[in-house]
Amino acid sequence: MQYAERELKADNATSARPGPATLPGIYGVFQDFLQLLMGRKEPASAGEQIARGTAGLFASRICFTGLMFLVSVILARLLSSGGYGAYTYALAWVVLLGVPGILGTDQLLVRELAVYRTRGAWDLIRGSIRQANAAVLVASLALAAGAALVAKVVLSSRGGQSQAVFWVALILLPLITLTRVRQAALRGLNILVLGQLPETIVQPSMFLILLAAAYWRLGKHLTATWAIGTNVVATAVAFVVGALLLRTYLPEAAKGAKPTYPDWGWLRSALPLMFLSSVAVIYGQADVLILGAIKGAKAVGVYGAADRGAGLLAFLFTAAISAMAPTIASLYASGDQQALQRMVTKLVRVTLALTLPVAVAFIGFGYWVLLWLYGADYVAGQRALAILSVGQLVNVAMGPVGMLLIMTGHEKDATWSIGISAVVNVGLNFALVPKWGLEGAAISAASSMVLWNCLMARAVHKRFGIHSTVLGKISF
Repeated sequence: MQYAERELKADNATSARPGPATLPGIYGVFQDFLQLLMGRKEPASAGEQIARGTAGLFASRICFTGLMFLVSVILARLLSSGGYGAYTYALAWVVLLGVPGILGTDQLLVRELAVYRTRGAWDLIRGSIRQANAAVLVASLALAAGAALVAKVVLSSRGGQSQAVFWVALILLPLITLTRVRQAALRGLNILVLGQLPETIVQPSMFLILLAAAYWRLGKHLTATWAIGTNVVATAVAFVVGALLLRTYLPEAAKGAKPTYPDWGWLRSALPLMFLSSVAVIYGQADVLILGAIKGAKAVGVYGAADRGAGLLAFLFTAAISAMAPTIASLYASGDQQALQRMVTKLVRVTLALTLPVAVAFIGFGYWVLLWLYGADYVAGQRALAILSVGQLVNVAMGPVGMLLIMTGHEKDATWSIGISAVVNVGLNFALVPKWGLEGAAISAASSMVLWNCLMARAVHKRFGIHSTVLGKISF
């Protein structure tokens, strides 16, 4: 707020002066903004911090969304709906296994490192990062080995490709979990923009390059196994880049400090977060997993195209709340509830206004969207795209309810809310998918999304009096 008001006053003042005299002022403002964005200047206020984080994450999310859309379109056209479905199904299982693999340390690191940085506890910062990496590596490798053995028995009846795709996809598990630890560490240290670049720019760009090379070498013989293999290589490259970024931007005081390892009891605080992430991923992947088990890989391929399209509607919202996370914790700790309310309300209203036109296009013209992007094999998902788009609109309109609860230490409320919704989602999927297929999965996902948003919004207001929805303080 202070940053915005100061910029507005500066604009009003410079507009009264002759044109040439405004150039130094404009250049200075632009230079300051670039320094804020790249992290070379410390923000003078919470407003500057949010402006820097949101602008940078928004830019990286635009690039990431565009690149991943291009990847999904290319894969869908090269692999057909069946091959694309096998690829999507394997990735869904990796995402699900990544939850116990991360042990809930990602959200905990954001919160704890932000506190340690404020206190100047550099030894604890270094020790926490090392401890989290070690625990996550052991857990993810154990899970990958166990899942590979189970897949040998369960997927053997589905043909060699499904089993091979899944085995190759499991290589992603330790890479993804360790990446999330690194991302959480950089977020906790308030390195927001650069911390996202390996996954939002490097990985999809490398994936496109490798995919083009594989297609040039194999042509129409490109399989889902080759596609998932190129994904693994691209993820490994991004992982190395991210590790170098953490080494570079870790504060010098932390690099020189002798690591102090928190008592393992601090991981007990991660257990509710791990459970929250578990039920969140079950909620997020139940439709794909149950649809694949009942209707097969081809249905997953069509549904995956619709789901990725609807997911576009939340990208701006997700970027903004990611940037807000440390600020939410700071404002809550300082007791500045009015500033927190203003920030949340403005965020939701702006993001909903920008999201609504795209949602209308997806709901009203889903057939043409899918035909133009993915091809004729995927137009069967038009109704699923419309249903999922409605659910995403409600998700944006309800505000950053999950982040508010987690960053203020009320993760148990978030756990219960999303746990109830996950159970409802799984139940609805089993009830609706056998009869209605894609539309049944979409109804289940959208309904449970609305439910957990309502439950969390109620918990946010009950715990600390914040109205998280687009209505702000207006209530009924």
